[in-house]
Amino acid sequence: MLVTAARAGLRPTGNRVTGYLAIGAVGALVATSLAVGAGTADTRPGLADIGAWLASSGKGEVAHAHGLTGAVDGKAVLPAGMAGHPLSIAQNGDTTLVLDERTGRVVRIDSAQLTAEQSADYGTAGLQLAAGGAYAYVLDPAKGTVQRIDPALTTPESPPVELGGKPGAAVVDGQGTLWVPLPDQGTVVPFVKGRKGTAVEVADAGHDLALTVADGRPVVTDKTAAAMKVLTVRGVQGTFELGGAPAGADPAAGLQVPTGTDGSVVPVLDTDSGDLVVVDVRSRHTLRARVPVQGQELGAPQLLGKRVYLPDESTGRLLVYDTSLSALGEPVPITDGPGELELFVRDGLLWVNDQDGAAAAVIDADGEVRHIGKYETDVPSARKPGERPVEDSVPTSVPAAQLPPGAPAPGVTVTAPGATVTPSNGTSVPAPVPGQPGPTETGPSPSAPPVQEPGAPGAPQSESLSGAIRITFAEALGATPQRYVLKGATPDQTVTPAEIGPDGPFAFEVEGGSCEEQYSFTVVAEYDGGRPGKESAPSALARPCIAPGAPREFTVTPAQGGHGGTVSWQPPQDIGGTVTYAVSGPDGTVETEETSHTYANLENGYAHVVSVTARNAAGAGGAAVGTLDLIPRPQKMNIVNNQNNSATVGIRTKPTTQEGERAGSIPGKTSPEVTVTCYTQGEELTQLGETTNIWARITYLGMSGYTFDVYVHARFNPDVWECK
Repeated sequence: MLVTAARAGLRPTGNRVTGYLAIGAVGALVATSLAVGAGTADTRPGLADIGAWLASSGKGEVAHAHGLTGAVDGKAVLPAGMAGHPLSIAQNGDTTLVLDERTGRVVRIDSAQLTAEQSADYGTAGLQLAAGGAYAYVLDPAKGTVQRIDPALTTPESPPVELGGKPGAAVVDGQGTLWVPLPDQGTVVPFVKGRKGTAVEVADAGHDLALTVADGRPVVTDKTAAAMKVLTVRGVQGTFELGGAPAGADPAAGLQVPTGTDGSVVPVLDTDSGDLVVVDVRSRHTLRARVPVQGQELGAPQLLGKRVYLPDESTGRLLVYDTSLSALGEPVPITDGPGELELFVRDGLLWVNDQDGAAAAVIDADGEVRHIGKYETDVPSARKPGERPVEDSVPTSVPAAQLPPGAPAPGVTVTAPGATVTPSNGTSVPAPVPGQPGPTETGPSPSAPPVQEPGAPGAPQSESLSGAIRITFAEALGATPQRYVLKGATPDQTVTPAEIGPDGPFAFEVEGGSCEEQYSFTVVAEYDGGRPGKESAPSALARPCIAPGAPREFTVTPAQGGHGGTVSWQPPQDIGGTVTYAVSGPDGTVETEETSHTYANLENGYAHVVSVTARNAAGAGGAAVGTLDLIPRPQKMNIVNNQNNSATVGIRTKPTTQEGERAGSIPGKTSPEVTVTCYTQGEELTQLGETTNIWARITYLGMSGYTFDVYVHARFNPDVWECK
């Protein structure tokens, strides 16, 4: 795992820094740095490669935390006047930019010197900051513009570019392309290498759009239509129907999605219903669960490993849904009370920050939480010119606040149970053993264990498969049931196994059903002794199918003579339900249930991009893409009807004898080979007993033009196409 490898790579050695170094008022190192071989007193500790910058708006500073320990290993104080203002941070490799959302000032953090001196003022509130690759941008939603800026100098690199609408929250993908949603137009605009590209249509105008970078690719969630789409600069490459919304509901009101994920899986939370949908945009599998939302203010979910983290701003903690257990885990407290929490994934770690307070945390893929003290003062900051950072380091000891429960504080000796302890009076006595009475105490009298009451299983989690739905659940708490059975299957569905014993495994598979329908199930724990069974809450709605992949064996065949052609394909693998195909090409987009489509009456001389996507009730997969090339193919032919002709055969600039001039000629009484590009209609003539208005466009000895077709017979060659 990434975190394990990182720990190994940062393990202290004899010639590396093994402690964090404090900085005094004049910037000198404390004496302990010399004891661990840090070097001379003018060196400063370097920042960890696995780390992140976290904002503290109240103090007007940003702190860098070590991802593997949670320790703050550097700080930078922001320019005067930024304290108390909301901040946003764009971190991209070695470049870190901070935006003052109230004033529009952009500041670059110098991680080598731990300073924030380079800045530019864009003079307005409500701006957005985005950075990725070698590019950085400032977006002005009020003006509807995007301006490219220099990520090192923070100054403008080009004039603002008009977007044609008010942008939503933009993201930068793994290739450095900026993606800007325009909800009023129902489009997303890419900026490739700093240049505005063609807008991609993703929704009806006025739909609420939210962008996520998943697996390095842009994904747009149409909150109004409850659909998710994978994007490329060429268009939509996959669609997932989120579904499950009750009739007449407004999906946009409560859908929350993150701006980025660590892999190809995107969690979506409906804060109105509690439906949690986890979509893998690569495998196309969809998992659905329900979490409690009543009385809570939940923000955009984040997924790391098998856990989905839901920020609850009403309590300042994270709710944790474990997809491997199909149940909620212990919540993670972050703040002491209500607070707005920022979540993002970086370096395979989940970072949580309360910008308005001192609280922050970092969580690894195993769910281990390390709290971060952003307000710590005994950390490096503001390096002076000429001071060099030392190598990345891991502290030799963990601060007491970060010790796991039950661990001894530094300097405290723990005696093993049963060992001999010598108190101050010199008398040896055995050390107390947890759970056993001491030398002078009497153990508790045995009593009968309390009778456990029957409990209900946890709310089932449903995963859509090809032709089936997998239902997993958490076992019932309390009394042990005899068995678990599944309720809700229809007559055309088969449940396997028919029942599950008290020891699990706690999963049913429901085969059959219609892809066009959504199904919900409950799990019943049945008890012996006449005790009534206990039924779980219903599962979220799910379909027994997944969105299809791209069509297979896609071919594009031009028609003889051009002017059209046929595209054909085979259905994707693992499809379910009624499948339709969207064929996009020179005549727009056509819906069909067939596996071929024919084009006709097209003008030659053009190459048309043609794509086909498959769709069922769960969504649409990637597109199969090809080219219908209608550019005429040159053919080698010989001049005809010229053996007895002593006059030359003309090559003219136009297909007529009335206009233009000769571009060259072919000698009489010869039949040389020429290259015939195409034929076209021109002046009608009668020569050598043939009447026609067809002229061939040829090339002979470097001379190109039109020759009367009586001397070429291109009109009789099926491989010669009509000219554009």
